[in-house]
Amino acid sequence: MKTRIWAYLLLVHVVVLACVAVLALPSGGVVAASCQWDCFDAYMRIARQGYEHAPSLAARWLGEANWAFFPAFPLSIRGMAHLTGVSVEAAGMILNAMLLPVVACLCYLYQNRKWGPVDYRFYFVFFFTFPATLWFRIQYSECMFGLFLMGMAWSVLNNRFFVASLCALLLCLTRPTGILCVLTFAVFYLFNAWRQTSGNRGGQRLALLAAPVTNAALLVTAGGTGISLFMIYLYYFMGDSLAFSHVQIAWHRVFHFPGYWAWYNITHKTHLNLVIAALVDVLVIYEGFRKKLYLEATVLLVTFLVASSSGLVSIHRIVMANPFFFMIVYAWLMDRRPATRRAVVAFFCVTLLVFTVIWFHHTHLLY
Repeated sequence: MKTRIWAYLLLVHVVVLACVAVLALPSGGVVAASCQWDCFDAYMRIARQGYEHAPSLAARWLGEANWAFFPAFPLSIRGMAHLTGVSVEAAGMILNAMLLPVVACLCYLYQNRKWGPVDYRFYFVFFFTFPATLWFRIQYSECMFGLFLMGMAWSVLNNRFFVASLCALLLCLTRPTGILCVLTFAVFYLFNAWRQTSGNRGGQRLALLAAPVTNAALLVTAGGTGISLFMIYLYYFMGDSLAFSHVQIAWHRVFHFPGYWAWYNITHKTHLNLVIAALVDVLVIYEGFRKKLYLEATVLLVTFLVASSSGLVSIHRIVMANPFFFMIVYAWLMDRRPATRRAVVAFFCVTLLVFTVIWFHHTHLLY
């Protein structure tokens, strides 16, 4: 990527980060204000003390444990803290501040390659003011997840499957939904290879499919290795390899058919903000299919169906903070008139600032 594009990307990133820092001043500074909910209760505790041997008996965390949080992000925070000498909270902010420009760069390269040309000036302003990038800046794992997802996507697009497999392994060590993304990529890659060899028959077609099958198997094996490493660790650490799933019962996450929890929240008039977020997710996924962004929309759809089947808590982060969600919204916006595009960016900018202030005030609205 050219130097002027990198310079522009970093300029926009620094300006938005500075605005966030200014908004955090009344709340004790950006490091303290941004570390809410899972940051304080899970990631920072893992970074400091490691995983817990047993569920908590404290009133606030009764029956809970931090096993649901995968190790790549908190271990990286610990490494950053040791390297820089700062607190783990500050290390988390520094880490995501460093990773976010790389995520933006990979998104730009990927979208420019698949559907280009992309105007980098508008693209990066839109990216860094997109409301869901709030979770890319605070001490949450969304930014690292986006990095490995886009690293895998870009590498598959360029047929670099050893790099893609490394990203798949790290992706599955970052969040449990990583394995869903890896499997979806492998299936789509094989399907495209099958279509491209449709003009061949018999042994010739099988010979042409040998390399794609090997590449897809390498990708799935790497992703499976990532999640298996964490499962093996949990088994030897506390005796339950699926503890990352079982512990979520303490958060009242119970599996039901997708759509059940949305209906439950509507009929019980609770968490209606999450119902609205789920509806927005569905509309954007539909738009992705309508725009023929089949791979990206399918990754979001599979993630949404699995995540929403056990509850709507955090559904906005799980889906909206996926880089593919941003790409679909961007593709939709490019069909609008220039005046509409500018108005949407302005609206998103204000929304990001409002969401940031809301987050700093420790409300349940964005949890």
